[in-house]
This record gives sequence, structure tokens and C-alpha cells, in this order.
Amino acid sequence: MPYPSRLWSIRRTVRLLDGKVAVVTGAGRGLGRSHALALAAAGAAVIVNDVELASATVAAVASAGGRAAADGSDVSTFAGAEAVVRRALDEFGRIDVVVNNAGVSRPCPIVELDDAALDLHLGVHLRGTVGTTRAAFPAMAAQGGGRIVNTVSGHAFEPTAPGSAAYAAAKGAIFSFTLAAAREGAAHGILVNAIAPLALTRMSQAYLAAVPEAAERLDPAHVSRAVVWLASGAAAGVTGRVIRVEGESVMAMTVARSAAVPFERIGELLRG
Repeated sequence: MPYPSRLWSIRRTVRLLDGKVAVVTGAGRGLGRSHALALAAAGAAVIVNDVELASATVAAVASAGGRAAADGSDVSTFAGAEAVVRRALDEFGRIDVVVNNAGVSRPCPIVELDDAALDLHLGVHLRGTVGTTRAAFPAMAAQGGGRIVNTVSGHAFEPTAPGSAAYAAAKGAIFSFTLAAAREGAAHGILVNAIAPLALTRMSQAYLAAVPEAAERLDPAHVSRAVVWLASGAAAGVTGRVIRVEGESVMAMTVARSAAVPFERIGELLRG
């Protein structure tokens, strides 16, 4: 593992997900790997999706006493996303949890964006999230419910990193999709939420390099703890919410409206 993280113990973790089956996309390393280990430690059988490194995470889950199977599908296409869900149904007979974690970041100034750069971000982040949700909904509805946990980013709300327009746009779209999917899934017992993680991984290393004690304080395991909670019965009734996770602290992220003012005060309102 390129960064330190807690080793999830099958024996010591509260097993909130016994008998459940979870899919984690982009689970070869970083946050996805941490999520897969945490879900397995909580009792779930896990489909580990990654186009390159799924087998390594499966081996880590198995060595800790959990159950997992690898999947190398590319979730940036609907066909690939459907294949991941089908893998869960074929391997374990059901699907209870989908954690949409797969992501990519290729910083690029707006004036240099082209079709390929924008499509890369929208494909992996947005199409991957929509595709797995679309494929999982019928099976979850037939079972009487399920959990979808999406991954947005603080950059969707405050895109402060240089060249992050495509990344922020894709993550912002996932935020909106989460709200829409939560409404659609409610009638079928499907709860749809999202996390906005701040954690030290290979992708975030440069961005978080100056954060004091980041390796310990921003361990991906803190985020995975929230994912397990959202995937479990403890989160009954919670849907359409975005949880910001920063180390051991969590907060709800929302879009708020200001009080209404007459048009003549628009400048005061927007500059205040």
C-alpha cells in the first residue's frame, strides 16, 4: 500500500453487514481499497472493481478473513457498469450496496480543455456512477431495498485547485444525480447518499502535502467508516444527503438559499 492505513480486522469490527453483498468501484488502491476492506470487515461479500489492481485488494480482503471477488470492468461505459453489477449477482446472488468510488483527476485550464479531457472526467465519475446505479436499481428493488453511496468532492462546492474545472463539473453532476436518485429510489427502499472525502491518497498527495500530520489525521479509514455506516441499517431513513468526512469529523453539505430581497438590492445581496 502506498500510504499508511488501518488494517481492518474481521474479528474486531462490528459486523453491521453480515449477509450483504457490496460493489466498490475503483477499489484497487486508495479510498476504494480502504472501503472494500472495511465493508468486508463489517461482514459483506465484496466485488472489487478496478481495471488494473482488483486482484491485489481481493487478496488483502481474503488475508483478513473476508470474502471478495475481482472485477476488471471499465465503469466509464454503461456496458462496463452493468457488468460489475452482473458480476455481483453471478458470484454472490444479490447486490445490497454499491459504492461509486472510481475517479480520475487530470488538471487542465479551461482554455486547454478538449473533448477527450472532459469526456474522461465525465465518463469515469458521472457515467460510472449513473451506470452502476441504473444497473443495480432493478435488483435492489426486487430485494426490497439497497444502498448507493456516491463520491463527490469539496471541489464541487469550492473548486480551489488550479485546473480543476472538469473534475469539479463531474463531481458537481454527481451531487445533483444523488439527489435525483434518492427521490427515485425511495419508493423501492433504495437509499442514495454521497460522501465528500478529504483523505490522503495517491490522487490527493500533491494537494495535501502541506497538511500537518496528514498521513494519520486524513487516513482513508476514517472515510470508510462513514461508508460502512451509510451502507448499514444504522442509516435507515437517511437518503439524499452528502456527508463531508475530514479525519474523525463529519458534516452535512447542503445548498442553501438566502432570504429573498427586492431586485433593487441584488448588488447588496451578491456582494454581502
